Amino acid sequence: MDATRRPAARIACAALALAAAASLAACSPEHDWREVRAEDGGYRVMLPARAARMTRAVELDGLRVDMTMYGAQARGVAYTVATATLPDDTEATRERALAVMRVAMVRNIGGTERGSRPVAVAMIDAGGAPAGTVPGVEVEAAGRMRDADAVLLARFVARGTRVWQAVVLGPTPDREQAAVFLESLKLQR
Repeated sequence: MDATRRPAARIACAALALAAAASLAACSPEHDWREVRAEDGGYRVMLPARAARMTRAVELDGLRVDMTMYGAQARGVAYTVATATLPDDTEATRERALAVMRVAMVRNIGGTERGSRPVAVAMIDAGGAPAGTVPGVEVEAAGRMRDADAVLLARFVARGTRVWQAVVLGPTPDREQAAVFLESLKLQR
């Protein structure tokens, strides 16, 4: 495997492993929304079932980081949030890491992006009160996973030395449920 594909393969393997773990941890096949407060990851998010958690070392284009993921599965669709702490607080490092994460998730399904748009990701203070927004990007891609069509809906955002990705992945994600998840991501200041 060449060096340009190695980071994508590691992130793809981590995402697939978490999706499998989440499917085992799911408390019901229906959406049972609950808030996850990942204080160590600096965010809050709503997940549709009991969350599974894992941390793996990954390489983001030469940046070796520990990526922590929380995820759950409902109706055959995986919902995951991953975060990593970068080695420095520069725009170049954040952009590089986000670009690799984005490519890796699309490559994970052998897919192509259908579109992307800028989004404002909410920030909150320690008490949960609104504290502004951070610019991010939302991506939609189509591809295949486990010999079936797959759709990827994801948000990518960075602030300071942190990067996050919130991903919905499955054969036919319900758009309303995906929006509940993606829009619930709030970064803690």
